[in-house]
Amino acid sequence: MAQKLAMPKAPFLALISNPRPLSRAVYFPVINPPKVRVLSIECARVGGVEIPNNKRIEFSLQYIHGIGRSRARKILCDISMDNKVTKDLSEEDLITLRDEVSKYVIEGDLRRFNALNIRRLKEIQCYRG
Repeated sequence: MAQKLAMPKAPFLALISNPRPLSRAVYFPVINPPKVRVLSIECARVGGVEIPNNKRIEFSLQYIHGIGRSRARKILCDISMDNKVTKDLSEEDLITLRDEVSKYVIEGDLRRFNALNIRRLKEIQCYRG
């Protein structure tokens, strides 16, 4: 003889599956409501790279592939700009900075140039390649 096993239903399942209005609903107070964080990152975009706002321009420019310490200093000297924090730059300063950085071979073009040189050296079976 097969016996039916009585499975107790959880009260929250009964409330969800019940189409009647919830008159006996149990509400649990939320002690610590979840905090909603808004992600607001405003970085200056120079040379196709977002450079950090909280650092000085000389160090922020070094986040761009192909610009090191000496080239960053040279760029700042060429446009005669002070080494201030990136977030303090005006729109005109950013435009002049972008124009000066665009004169150099940076990022994707530089990576492609180096990869082609290495591939060429491998093809001619040079020791360096």
